[in-house]
Amino acid sequence: MLGTWRYILAILVALSHVSWRWGDLNPGVIAVVGFYVTSGYVMTGVLRNRYPMLGAASRFYLDRALRLFPQYLAIALVTLLWFLGSGATTAFLKYSPDAVALLNNLTVVPLNYAYYNDSDRFALIPPAWSLGAEIQFYLLLPFILRARAVVSVISVTVYVCAAAGIIDSELFGYRLVPGVLWFFLLGSWLYDAHRQTEGKRTNLYVVSLMAAIGLFGLLLAVSGKLALPYNRETLIGVLVALPAMHWLGRLPRHPWDEHLGNLSYGLFLSHFLIFWVVFDSSVEGMAASLGYILCASVCAWLTQRFVERPALKLRQRFRQRLRISSQAGQSGAEK
Repeated sequence: MLGTWRYILAILVALSHVSWRWGDLNPGVIAVVGFYVTSGYVMTGVLRNRYPMLGAASRFYLDRALRLFPQYLAIALVTLLWFLGSGATTAFLKYSPDAVALLNNLTVVPLNYAYYNDSDRFALIPPAWSLGAEIQFYLLLPFILRARAVVSVISVTVYVCAAAGIIDSELFGYRLVPGVLWFFLLGSWLYDAHRQTEGKRTNLYVVSLMAAIGLFGLLLAVSGKLALPYNRETLIGVLVALPAMHWLGRLPRHPWDEHLGNLSYGLFLSHFLIFWVVFDSSVEGMAASLGYILCASVCAWLTQRFVERPALKLRQRFRQRLRISSQAGQSGAEK
């Protein structure tokens, strides 16, 4: 059911960018936190099962690059061609790009530091700032997995300082890696708990964590700090994502769930392109919103069919060669 979960999160991100709100809550922020927790869960599984040795980090990186960049680069290129051909400007495409702007978009990670480098003034895929945070998590994961508890404490400390207003709550509580790394590591811990811990004990752990997070939210409310930017959304995101992953992560996979999961990444990447090109930066009302999501889903299907699938075959061949190489190494060691 993780595919359906990711597709729902992608829809929430897309709708948040056409001003959908739950009261005064931004559902996109809640969804991004959900993506972070899910990524921590899934990537820990990938690393544990396919790249368990620290020396395999470079192979893990190549696997992730083959997953993330084909669709990203395809949609970024189409967006760039539209921008250059149409002469249009948007809130995120404000000027003709120079080499630095193109490099920021090509490498993605700099987009996560828009507050410092103004990379959001030319962002071909605006929500890719969060993808930049996710890539940084991938880079760190092989090295911090054994020190997960210590790293989590450090990240939680940064987040608490941000939520309390000691440092910027949006930057360090939602956008930058030091304050959001614990979201990823919650998912990472939950993956291992599902594999190593008795079910009832894991239930107790999850309930205890949720109670602690809820208590922290209550303390923020009493102190008047809960209203700081994105405090409510990030806490709600964790309180929703943690039990969702605890339940969904143990359910069997289904073909329709796989199909929806395949659409989620492309929908996340393409919805701004659809918003700009198809809807001329204006989506109002239920019918237009449904059309917007449908068009972005069709775009996601096209890029998944003609871009991601060929890349997936390459990833599968890479993993097969890795498996054969590993088996040969074990056989040699036994001799």
